[in-house]
Amino acid sequence: MLRSLSEDVVVNIKDRLRDVRHLLRASRHDNPGGPRRPPVAEPFSPPVEIERLLGRAASVVDDTLTVAETVSRTLLPIVRAGDGARLHGFDTYFVTGRSASVEGERLFRRDLYAAFKAAQGQEASNRAPLHEAGFSQAHLAIRKKHGELLAAMHTANPDARLDAVAAVAAATLVELLASQPLSGDEAADAGSRLVPLAPMTLAAAILTLSPSGMSDTDLMEATGLAVDARRERILRALDSTEPVKELGAIFRLLLAHLP
Repeated sequence: MLRSLSEDVVVNIKDRLRDVRHLLRASRHDNPGGPRRPPVAEPFSPPVEIERLLGRAASVVDDTLTVAETVSRTLLPIVRAGDGARLHGFDTYFVTGRSASVEGERLFRRDLYAAFKAAQGQEASNRAPLHEAGFSQAHLAIRKKHGELLAAMHTANPDARLDAVAAVAAATLVELLASQPLSGDEAADAGSRLVPLAPMTLAAAILTLSPSGMSDTDLMEATGLAVDARRERILRALDSTEPVKELGAIFRLLLAHLP
């Protein structure tokens, strides 16, 4: 059935299913710290007994879905979101021409989302999932707002090209963060969203400037260490009045020394 739907519709359906699964996991009765459900008006807050029943019901549904996933992997070929996905440079993601632009957007969403999923691992299982559709929104925003930067990437001047690629990487991080719906707690903890969003934008910048032949894993590890060392500076740049400019300056220094 999904094959007959447009790719945009499929992406949005997958995002909604991820949201439902996250809500179930947060509502489990055995969740560390207790069940976490969206707040409701005080007069309608259920009694403690109902809360326990809801938590156990969420646990049953979540366990059932986990079993179904396990069984499906044994009976059906495994098709992962990241299969065939590899990071590319910004010159691949932002090309001219309508058909090329559509393919660039698809690669941008697929590759960067796959890199995010691979890098976050299990440590963020309780964190609200990023929306895959948000990557498409970020791609569109970059094309609309930063056309001059995208054009400047093609200059023959090495220093000007480095400046432009660093700025595009900065704009990509800013738009990726802006494209995701965040709760109050998540918005306050912007640092958690930097891992691995910032490293993968730097990795794409490196691949734009000089593809090194490194694996995505090694490349993300190198850029991840660089981001960790400058986390506070990056957060201050994101909070500034000109985040793309401030962040671009930081990324330029990093790109001048990264492989």
